[in-house]
Amino acid sequence: MTAKIFSMESRAEGGARLALQYKHADRSGIQRLSCDLSRGELVQLVLFAEAISLADGLAPLVAPSEQAELALEGLILRRTGSAAMIEVERLVGYSRQATALPVRSFLTEMSQMTDLCIAEAEASRHGPALLDLLAQAPLPQGLLARLDGDAAEQLMHQLREIALLVLCEESAQRGSPLARLLRSRKGQEEAQALVNGLLRQLAGDALATPVA
Repeated sequence: MTAKIFSMESRAEGGARLALQYKHADRSGIQRLSCDLSRGELVQLVLFAEAISLADGLAPLVAPSEQAELALEGLILRRTGSAAMIEVERLVGYSRQATALPVRSFLTEMSQMTDLCIAEAEASRHGPALLDLLAQAPLPQGLLARLDGDAAEQLMHQLREIALLVLCEESAQRGSPLARLLRSRKGQEEAQALVNGLLRQLAGDALATPVA
């Protein structure tokens, strides 16, 4: 039950529509699976895709995690180890649909959604301030200990994109402590420390080892 066609369509009001077409072994014709995603759910899906992309890029160096899973409302995506397929489940009431999607197809289609979410994050209220803090964040020394200069810079570029999405979502929450720091001149040093810490954490997660 491998998906034949996978598409993502952005919505003007935010979010996107995920759609799959596949052939069921026990049924005739083409089956369709679709799901509307809110803006927040789309960001979570983009982060899931970015995590898979990072893991594949570091595969020669870092052993893959046993399982990567994203559970949204009525939709579950799951990848086991370095499998070439992503399992997709759609749950609506008592109805269940299941198929599999090639990782390469998933990442190719999701690249457009990644660019969209990053552009929205950059243009958000706190986007410019976060971009400045991310640009000033030093390259974790632990990356240079595991990767050569070009590979470390490429990984850092991806980590900055992930961090931007995570931090924009956090700063958009009502009463966000991060948003208060970004609005205050006196809070810039603490905000920079938080950004630096997140990048170290993301680097450590990617390399499956603590990074200083």
